[in-house]
Amino acid sequence: MAKSDLSSMTQEELHKKEKGLKMLIAFFIPIILLLFFFVLKDFLEGKEMDWSMLTIAICTLAGPITIYPQFQEVRKELSSKRT
Repeated sequence: MAKSDLSSMTQEELHKKEKGLKMLIAFFIPIILLLFFFVLKDFLEGKEMDWSMLTIAICTLAGPITIYPQFQEVRKELSSKRT
């Protein structure tokens, strides 16, 4: 999101956006952990590696990685509006 878009938002809108981004990150973390758990469980049991599950688990890592910079920008804008 562009800085001009964030600067035009009210503090309440920024809080809502921050909360939404936190929820998205919190949504991704258990999914990532579960996917890697099942991949590692199969690997440790000596079963054949499920490459599709591993690929999905790796791609799921991109969710929080792409959301976190937006989250930082929103927090920075909130802190600048508070002062």
